[in-house]
Order: sequence, then structure tokens, then C-alpha cells
Amino acid sequence: MNAQPQPGYFDGLNERLLAAVPPNARNVIEFGCANGLLGAAFKNRCPSTRWTGVDVSGAAVAEARGRLDSVVQMDLDAPEPSLLGGGYDVVVFGDVLEHLRDPESFLQLARRISAADARLVCCLPNMAHVSVIERMLAGDISYDSMGLLDRTHLRFLSPASSFKMLLDAGWLPNLRDGHAIRHSVQPFVAHLLAAAQEIGIPQDTCARNIFLYQLIVDCVKSPQAGNDESTSPFTVVVPVNRSSQFELNVARSPGLLEIGAEIIAVQGAQDAAHALTTGAGGATKRWILYCHQDVYIPKGSGQLLSRLLESIPEEEARYALIGFAGLGIDRGGRVSKSGLVVDRTSLFDHPEAAQAVSLDEFAIVIGRDSVHQIDPSLGWHAWGTDLCLAARHRHRAAQVRIARVPMFHNSFNDARLPPEFDASIRALLGKYPKLDVVETLNGTFTRQAQ
Repeated sequence: MNAQPQPGYFDGLNERLLAAVPPNARNVIEFGCANGLLGAAFKNRCPSTRWTGVDVSGAAVAEARGRLDSVVQMDLDAPEPSLLGGGYDVVVFGDVLEHLRDPESFLQLARRISAADARLVCCLPNMAHVSVIERMLAGDISYDSMGLLDRTHLRFLSPASSFKMLLDAGWLPNLRDGHAIRHSVQPFVAHLLAAAQEIGIPQDTCARNIFLYQLIVDCVKSPQAGNDESTSPFTVVVPVNRSSQFELNVARSPGLLEIGAEIIAVQGAQDAAHALTTGAGGATKRWILYCHQDVYIPKGSGQLLSRLLESIPEEEARYALIGFAGLGIDRGGRVSKSGLVVDRTSLFDHPEAAQAVSLDEFAIVIGRDSVHQIDPSLGWHAWGTDLCLAARHRHRAAQVRIARVPMFHNSFNDARLPPEFDASIRALLGKYPKLDVVETLNGTFTRQAQ
């Protein structure tokens, strides 16, 4: 194998992880602190920060005691919460989650012992790296003494599976940085990128996934629903043209499984309107969650959404329209970003909005007998914005809002707009001849530019 980590990667100090620790950190706990070099480097810059290290190795703990404020020796597979204290404003996981039998439970523990506004930073190995693909093609994934196939790794993680794990544990992840290591045999890489395109994965997305050797992820706490057991008041309708994407996301979403949500997959739909109409025809619930096949609903989000919908009076259900990311009118009367979603590898985290201007189409909720109807002439694009415009100009009683319910838009689209999007914008402007400007999350579009 030609790919090797960059110099200094295994010397005990991860500079990229160090850079991800917030400079205003006051009270830090680091799991997998080893000999304490990371905390010592941070305290050299910020001496007033209190840094607690936790590690299983007695030898490492003995060395770390000379560098950190407090050190705890502990088997992280059998943690003792009483020894950890609490109130930490920053939690650090350095090359440790992949070694745990149940990393999600430990991430939940980290949530409990940290402050309400805590940040979590971690580094995670990427098992989708080109070096592992090479081993797989050779039919030999023998374990190594270190690296991605370290024989002490118990979990195989990738960008998407890492984000799902963090979300299910109550954290909202954002890809802050990463160690990228390419492969020296360019024809091999070119064939991998071409193979990805053959199955509909853009080259930029494939390159990111196979060259990232290690992810540096920065997280904040996600909204939580509590421990109330809820049953689903909504049916999930999903247009499906790639069954594997549906099965990896919507179909196995713990946020839907926890409430026993009814899921209707619509195959072969001609457009967004056709898919919604077809799916809604078989729905048995009062509400419809209409979402893309690449949407993952994490633990707790099903309960959060159920509680939100149950708070809406029945007489208002026909007029209600809820999105989860888009543009809304803020308290100052300005158009601004609104909603909460982890979009691919980035966290989109903004206030909710009582009045929406544009909705991202990855997910919306409407009543089963809603006044809101998707226009089939728009195809698969811009219909979320059209619903907002129709509500403003035609349905005066309509209530269009953007809520904060954590979701993961696990798309492998490269975020480039297809030609069909421009066609949908032109069709949208044609519906509203007095409208010269259309504002969306994808940009502001003018009649003159079209």
C-alpha cells in the first residue's frame, strides 16, 4: 500500500484535533487522553483551562498526571460516572470511540456529564478510505498494529455512519477538518471515481469519502424530546428510485422505529406531486411527513415531531405546513436562514421561523387533507418555495413555519444544481408574473437572469 499517514500523525499530538477545541474552553474532559500531550498543548495556550484526562492505561495515566489538572484511570467499556464529575463545557474524544464496544452509550454519558451548551470534538477513522478499498479488492483485510485496520478497533466507522451514531446519541455533528491521504496510483483512483459515477455517486462526493483518512468532527447538543413514549400521528411518504439509499436511511431510522411510524415507499413517481398524491392515498394518519429517500431520522426526533404535531389543533391541520430548513422571516422582519438539519457533512443550525419564505424539499409535513398542493409542473425542484408563495398569495389562512427537529440529509449529491432546477425556477416565475425575485437556500433568482 502506497498511502501512509502524514509525518507526526502518530506522535501523540493531533494538531487538527487540538485546533478544533474551542479557544474559550474552561472545563474540558478528554477521553483517551494517553500521555496528556493534547491537554498540555492546549493549557500552554490557555493556562486557566481545567483539563481532566481519562484513559485505561496505567502507564499513560501516570505520565499524564504531570501534564493535566486531573487524570482518571478507567475502562471506558465499564465506566464509573461518579468518578467523572460534570459540568464540562468541552468533551474531547481522541482516537477512542472506534475502540469501544458501545460508543453510542458512552456518547450519551458524555452528554449527561456536560453543560447544556457543551461542545464535543472527536477524531474518527474512515473505513471507506482508499487504502481499505485496496485491501478489499486484494481479498486481504488482515489487521494491523495501528491505522484504520488497528486490531484493537471494535467499530468500523465512515462519514455517514459516524454522523448517525453521534446524532442518535444526542449530538449534532459538523465535519470540522480531516486528515486526507490520497493514493499514488492515479489510474486506480480514476477507475474508482468512474465506478462511483456508474452508480450515481458524483466524483466530488466519492473523492471526499475515499481520501479522508480521519475525520475531525465538532458537535453541539441536539434538542431532546424526553422519555415520553409516543405513537406516530404521521405517515411517512417517500419517493424511491434507489432502494439501497432508502433502506440505509428512512427505512432504518430509529426516530421512526421508536414511534412505530407508518412508511409508504413510492416507486416510479413522475414528479414530486405524483409521489405525494400516490403515497397520501394509502396513508392512515392525520399528518404526512414527505421526505427524500436519503433522510435519516435519529433517535428522539420522531418523538419531537410527534409532540409538535399533537400540539396543533385539529381545525388548523388543513392549513399547516411545516419545513425543517429554509428561509424565514426573523424577529427583525428580515429574510434569514431557519431550521435545523445535518446536511451531508455540515450542520445547518438556525432559529425556527413562524413565517417561512422558502422550504428545502428534503422534508416537509402537511395534513392528510391539506390545502397545500405540490404543482406537478415544477417536477422535483423549487416546489417548497412554491408552497410558501401559494400560501402567501392564495391561501390566506395558511400557516407555514420552519421547525427545529434534528434530521440528517444523508445525500451523496455534490450540491451542484442540475439543469432541471433552472427549469423549475423558470416555471415558478411564470406562475407569479408580478414576482421579480425568488429567494431560496440555493440562492436568489431574478426574472431578468432567467
